[in-house]
Amino acid sequence: MTPWIKSPDKGAAQIAALAAAIPQIETARLILRAPRISDWSMLEPIWTTDRAAHIGGPFDPEDAWLDFNQIVAGWLLRGHGGLTVCDKSDGTVLGLVVLGHEYGDPAPELGWLLTAAAEGKGYATEAAAALRDLGRSLYGEGFVSYIAVENAASVRVAEKLGAVRSGTHPAEAEVAIYHYPDQGVSHD
Repeated sequence: MTPWIKSPDKGAAQIAALAAAIPQIETARLILRAPRISDWSMLEPIWTTDRAAHIGGPFDPEDAWLDFNQIVAGWLLRGHGGLTVCDKSDGTVLGLVVLGHEYGDPAPELGWLLTAAAEGKGYATEAAAALRDLGRSLYGEGFVSYIAVENAASVRVAEKLGAVRSGTHPAEAEVAIYHYPDQGVSHD
């Protein structure tokens, strides 16, 4: 195993305490939990293969690892970030769902990244709906999804979640912005 993706031998209690501070969400079929280093072997192909075509990839392994770390670091820096999506029945890692704010983006983003095996089963919609609702309860409105205009599968997910296309990213004309109108969720 590559040393930088091995779980540390020391500091396990601190890692567990930090992970416990990140919300865990359960849905009918999924558990959304704090990301772990051990998730990387399942998640890396999302960035390093053609699956990454709609997110600016494929990335080389180092850039993929850095992007994953940026998603995880959002919890410490902003109070929101990525959650690993796992199958509730057996714990299989299916992908990530993210509420994050990347450099250069005008607003925080609700996003989803799935493994090839998880695609087409409604997991993205289920996981993103759960994180959208948590995001609304914590932060109110104001987040969006940035979706490559040719990414029909992600456009369908955003529309199922009630998002409405409202323009394009100011720095990337090939990326559409989808806003999530208020659907009666309390912001108290």
